[in-house]
Amino acid sequence: MNVTIRHLRAALAVQKHENFRRAAEEVHLSQPALSLAVRELEKNLGVTLFDRTSRMVRTTDVGMSFLRNAERVLSDFDDLLHDIGDLARSRRGRVIVSSVASFAGRVLPIAMRLCDERFPEIEVSIRDEVAVRVADVVRFGEADFGVTVEGPDLDYDLEFDALFEEPFFVICTKAHPFAHKTSVRWRDLSNENLVTLAMTSGSHRIIDEELVRADVHIQRPIQVSQLATVHGMLEAGVGISVLPELGLPSEHHASLVAVPLVDPVRTRKIGIIKRRDRSLSPAASAFAEIMREVLPDILGQPKTD
Repeated sequence: MNVTIRHLRAALAVQKHENFRRAAEEVHLSQPALSLAVRELEKNLGVTLFDRTSRMVRTTDVGMSFLRNAERVLSDFDDLLHDIGDLARSRRGRVIVSSVASFAGRVLPIAMRLCDERFPEIEVSIRDEVAVRVADVVRFGEADFGVTVEGPDLDYDLEFDALFEEPFFVICTKAHPFAHKTSVRWRDLSNENLVTLAMTSGSHRIIDEELVRADVHIQRPIQVSQLATVHGMLEAGVGISVLPELGLPSEHHASLVAVPLVDPVRTRKIGIIKRRDRSLSPAASAFAEIMREVLPDILGQPKTD
């Protein structure tokens, strides 16, 4: 049996109008094409749906029973098309994003607010993690995608799409000698108390490599797990810190300042990671694009078309 949606729409239009010409106009077919579709349907079903005379078209009893069910089938089919259309236009769906804390705190709240305005039926959940955990969360399917630092833990099963590069700064109190400089060299960090994020952070490897290369002797290394703890330590005057741009205190912070680190200028890449074997849903793709859109304003970069 070869019954199609076209057949059902044709027959329902005939039932509605009791006239082949008007039914053909509704379904945008020629009258001969509509008549053919109805005959094919009746042949496939082995029943007569309509009694026809030169003056009238009347639905048979078996036709009434069949078309009642056909109307329900078509309604369900149209609802299905509408639902998938909404998904394809990114209007609905749940998105789980795993992100390093610095990005989660600075970028994702703004992206979520804009997403709520454009796509109120997209539900976004955030999992802020240390960098080494982000990759695992994505790898095991616990998040649609992640935002993290490019690093050696991004194996063949994950693909990395860079969003931006950010430089490193030294952060200190306004009373510290560094606060009055336009830049600080890595080797100038010798004999300082250095507050850094633990090895699980995405910056630790880069900072550690450069300290070794510059032969920097840290007076007292202090490792903590949370960015807020770093800021608290610095505000208390415990030491200085090295942080990427997204981890900096606010520009008008009451007691802390950030000074660019140079000789050399080191950067880290932040990007989206996803599984190579899994495409992003339309909702996840839409949220990723919104993240890209808000980044220039947050980072003070020019927008590109």
